Amino acid sequence: MKRLSALILALGLLVNGGLRAATPDSEVRIATSWPAQNTIIAMLGYGDNIVGTSIVAKRIPLFRQSLPYIDNVPVISVNSSHELNPEQLISLGVQLLFVPQGTTVPQADRLAKTGLRILTFEANSMQNLTVRVQQTADALGEDARKKAQDYQRYFDRNVALVASRLQGLPESERVTVYHSVGSPLTTSGRPSLNQDWMDLAGARNIAENWFGGVKKGSGEVSLEQIVAANPAVIVAMNKHDADEILASPVWAAVDAVAHHRVYVNPRGMFWWCRETSEEALQFLWLAKTLYPERFADVDMRQETRDFYQRFFDLQLSEAQIGDILNPPSPR
Repeated sequence: MKRLSALILALGLLVNGGLRAATPDSEVRIATSWPAQNTIIAMLGYGDNIVGTSIVAKRIPLFRQSLPYIDNVPVISVNSSHELNPEQLISLGVQLLFVPQGTTVPQADRLAKTGLRILTFEANSMQNLTVRVQQTADALGEDARKKAQDYQRYFDRNVALVASRLQGLPESERVTVYHSVGSPLTTSGRPSLNQDWMDLAGARNIAENWFGGVKKGSGEVSLEQIVAANPAVIVAMNKHDADEILASPVWAAVDAVAHHRVYVNPRGMFWWCRETSEEALQFLWLAKTLYPERFADVDMRQETRDFYQRFFDLQLSEAQIGDILNPPSPR
């Protein structure tokens, strides 16, 4: 955890000059098929510039509340692999297109001739996430860079806070955690973004070594594996997965279920556990959840309120904060 903390704290020094915008452009037309990237664009002050988005982003309640016009923005990906329709991108007048590495962009040369810039980013690690925030800002202009720098300061503050509170925690006292991603039997090991935020929070991921260290260490596992590992805490990405786990007599043998320590992962503009700038809250929330006595003075409701006001200019109601920290079932 110390090595990861040191690495994350150094990320604010990374700059990719090749992505810099020549001048800030408040009229730039932006598209992304990457659901979580919409959140980063919005945080940097360019949410109103999104002219092409993803269906997932359009379904997140807080994202829709903060950007009401998003309901009318076209979905630009034609399948779950984010494959794009070049004719649609041209018709929308897209100038900046943000996509994850590996995305199929047909007729890229033709799109480039229209003036469209395609920016690709690596994913699936905390380092890649924080670098992506900075590089997205570089592509947008000086106003976005200032916001990204402020975000990096906040992120580093949380890394340092958690590391200081967990200092001296014996390996034997690290809490074992299972994280379900999209379904009860889908999870992640090392290396992955999920492993990184668990490391920062002082958790011991029971699935850490289940995928053999492959680049994208995630996939479906067996219930027998989970029962045998017997995690003390389960963090489910979705409420319906948590409900299914809690209702199952087979899962009842797991300590996390028996002791009512099954939590639904917070979700604001996006799921905190995914490729969003809200990751700055994810590991703080998990650390407090796992080690409440070490974080007794940390008020996650206040942290949540302050974060969204500072970075999204949102004045959250108490009900909204409750829905973020304890997401309800889809309405």
